[in-house]
Amino acid sequence: GSPMKAQFVLPIPSACRAILQGRGTNVMRKGLYSPLLIFLVTVIIPGMVWGAEVHGIISVEDYFSKDSSSAYDFNILTTRTRLDATKLNTAGTLGFHFDGRERNVLASKDYNSSIKSERIDTLNLEYAGLSKGVYLSVGRQLPRELSLERVDGLNLVYSNKTTGGGVFGGLKPDPYTDEFGSDYSTAGAYLFHRTNDLYANLALVYNGYKGETDRQYISGSSYYYPSKEINLYGSFMGDINQDSGNTELSNALLEASYRPGKGSISVGYTEFQSIRYYKSMSVDYSYARSGQHSYYLRGDYRFGDRYTLYGRLDRQTQISSGLVLEEKIRDVYHVGFRNDNLLNSNISMDISDEMASGYGYSYNNYRLDMRRLFGETFELGLNGSLQQSKYDYYADAETVITYGASGDMRLGKRWHVSLSYEGMQASAYSTNTAISRVTYRF
Repeated sequence: GSPMKAQFVLPIPSACRAILQGRGTNVMRKGLYSPLLIFLVTVIIPGMVWGAEVHGIISVEDYFSKDSSSAYDFNILTTRTRLDATKLNTAGTLGFHFDGRERNVLASKDYNSSIKSERIDTLNLEYAGLSKGVYLSVGRQLPRELSLERVDGLNLVYSNKTTGGGVFGGLKPDPYTDEFGSDYSTAGAYLFHRTNDLYANLALVYNGYKGETDRQYISGSSYYYPSKEINLYGSFMGDINQDSGNTELSNALLEASYRPGKGSISVGYTEFQSIRYYKSMSVDYSYARSGQHSYYLRGDYRFGDRYTLYGRLDRQTQISSGLVLEEKIRDVYHVGFRNDNLLNSNISMDISDEMASGYGYSYNNYRLDMRRLFGETFELGLNGSLQQSKYDYYADAETVITYGASGDMRLGKRWHVSLSYEGMQASAYSTNTAISRVTYRF
């Protein structure tokens, strides 16, 4: 029942669908699960004899969507299972991680016929017995110290109490199908430092495609807490232009926050540029560098023991570099009010309004959220919004109404059930979406 770090897939959707259709099923008919079952039987289960720790989560989610503008509905059942197994040997230095999912289309059509039903996000072994402060992980992974690249390969890390570094490399899952292949590759090196008031990392990453350079970039981020009231954060990513050799800023975020007493105020800057892959996208895609940057100011103030007033102001600039360089500016205002105990009813209420103008249109969005916790096991939520939009080239205003409800119930320490519904009504279309999920922790 403790938090998990990894997942593995069980073919529950296939079995459920077969039962609903009144026929049997062979859950081992897909080759994906045979190697996993062999590994579980020969490595993990025997490892549990000498004190292995195995934690995880299994969830089954049903997604149903009905759109009046679509020729068919969507009904997709997804099984996700996460597994984190540690101390698989007597020395306690071997671990196994698996993260995967399986989707089954229960009615109508899928979003895309090329989407695979099974996906493996993580499948690796981790070994910490090489030397003090050194560990090696082998397999499909997102290096935990550098969550930038997925790799089918290895990640070797050294760290002491505050400082460390690592290298990773191997093939890269197909970005469109998640399948294993040899066309894509990745490699990189990184450094990190962490203390109670400072965290920083820096990485150099190489992406390849069919033996040629697809992308190269440098990335870094840092948190700094000079005092209890002040928080500083920054991150950046710079791509190396493969034609000129220059480094161009791709993404950046800078924020400074001050939290005195019952309030807080933050000021920040964001920069987002489109990313270019020089080989894998050069044939099928034409590239035009575009992006957006914004300055923002946000803050909140709590008065009394239950009231909070908050707001945010954004000045956004969109830059398009097609045949003619074009720059558009938009201002976004957001203001809201929260009450944590409305009329002593244990109902929390959040009412807000967001206004924006620019980019060729303007809108005003009013939203209301209400939630109530019954005991410590069930939470009920209701929400609704009204948005009115007006386009510069269209005389009439467009009105969109949304409404929804959600419920979350905990059944003991291991089971959790959630249900949610959202409806949307516009002048020319309507949508209805329902999501149900059952989760079991072990």
